[in-house]
Amino acid sequence: MAKPLDGIRVFDITLAGVGPWGGKLLALLGADVIHVEAPGRVGELGGAAAALSSAGIIYVAANNNKRSVMLDLKDSKHREAAYRLLQTCDVFLENMRPGVMQRLGLDYETVSQVNPRIVYCSASGYGQTGHMVERPGADPQIQAFGGWTSVTGYPGEEGEFFRTFIHLDYNTSQYIAQSILMALFARERTGRGQKIEVAMLAAAMSLQSTRIAEFLATGQQPERLGSAASTTAPHEAFKCEDLRYLGVGVVQESQWPALCDAIGEPELARDARFTTNALRVEHRQELSAILAPVFASRPLRFWEIRLMKAGVPNGRFLSWNELRYHPQVLENEAMTVVDHPVHGPVYQDGAPWRFSKCDTLELRPSPQMGEHTEELFRELGVEERVAEPALRAGE
Repeated sequence: MAKPLDGIRVFDITLAGVGPWGGKLLALLGADVIHVEAPGRVGELGGAAAALSSAGIIYVAANNNKRSVMLDLKDSKHREAAYRLLQTCDVFLENMRPGVMQRLGLDYETVSQVNPRIVYCSASGYGQTGHMVERPGADPQIQAFGGWTSVTGYPGEEGEFFRTFIHLDYNTSQYIAQSILMALFARERTGRGQKIEVAMLAAAMSLQSTRIAEFLATGQQPERLGSAASTTAPHEAFKCEDLRYLGVGVVQESQWPALCDAIGEPELARDARFTTNALRVEHRQELSAILAPVFASRPLRFWEIRLMKAGVPNGRFLSWNELRYHPQVLENEAMTVVDHPVHGPVYQDGAPWRFSKCDTLELRPSPQMGEHTEELFRELGVEERVAEPALRAGE
C-alpha cells in the first residue's frame, strides 16, 4: 500500500519552527521532503542540532523523515543545482523574511518559470503586505501582538504568555500543511500550481475566534479568566485535597444536576443563580467560590471516580513523567522513541493520524545538516564538483 503523499517531493527551505514543522507534517504523510540548508548555519535557531539546547530540540523534533542537502544559493552553480532540484519538486516551502527568496533567485515568479506546476508556500509572521512585512515574527511576539496575552492570565492580573514557546508556530504549521494539500488537490483538477501565503498573525487570530466574538458582540475587552472557559460554567480547574488539580467542565445542561448530585450538593442545582448556563456564566465567581472548598475536601481520585460515574466531563492534570508512561499514550503511539545517530534514543511525538488503507510510516530521525547532499546530487545527475563545496561547508 502506498503512503498518502508518495511521489510528492518538497523543496523545504525553512528555519526555526513554523516552516520546518509544516514540512515535517508532509514528510509524515510520505512526501520526499528535501530540507535545504545554508553553509555556516550551524548554531542558528533552526539548525542548532549540535547540542540539545531549546533550539536543538526544535531542530530534532521538526525535521523527522526529511533528507538534508546543503546549498550555497549565492553561488551560481549551487543555484543551478537548486533549479535542477526544483524541476523534480511538487512543493516549495519557505518561511524567510519577505524579500529573502527574491535575493536568492527563488521568488515565486522565478520558481514558477522553472516549474509551472509548483505549489509555492510562503509563511511569515505578519503577512506579505503592510508596514510590518519585514518585522521578524517569532512565537512570543505574535502572542503579544495578536491579542493572545490580553485574554490569558488571572482576573485583575497582568497578561501571560502561553508557556509552550512553539504553540502558535506549530498551529500555523497546520495551516501550512492544510493549504499545501488543498493546492495539490486543486492542481489535480486544473493542472496548475499556485502561490500560497500563510501568516502567523492570521493563524493566531483564528485560534481566538470565540474570544474575539465576545469582544465584537459586547464591545468590551474579554476578561482574563485563569483556567476557566468563557462560554460555559462551571468549566475550570479545581484544587483537590491532595493538592492536585482536576479540570471539571459542564458543557450540557443535563450535566449540571449530575455534577451537583455527584458532589453531594443537590440543592445547588435549584439555586436561582445557577439554573441555566447563561446564569452560571453570569455568576461564575460566586459559583466557583462555592465549588472550590467542596473539591478541596477530597482527593483527586475520589472526585474523578464520582464524576466519571455521573457522566460529567473531567480530566486530571498530568505531569510529563506521568504522561510519558500513560497506557493511553503508549497504546496510541502518541509518544515514541527514535534512535538518533548523535543523541541516541530520543522521545518524540508520534504521527497524529492513522490510515486504514495506507502503509504505516516509520518515524525516522532528523538528518544531520547536509547529510544527503551527495546522494541527492547523484539522483539529479549534478556534477560532483558542484556538490563538494557544499559538503565542505557543512563539516
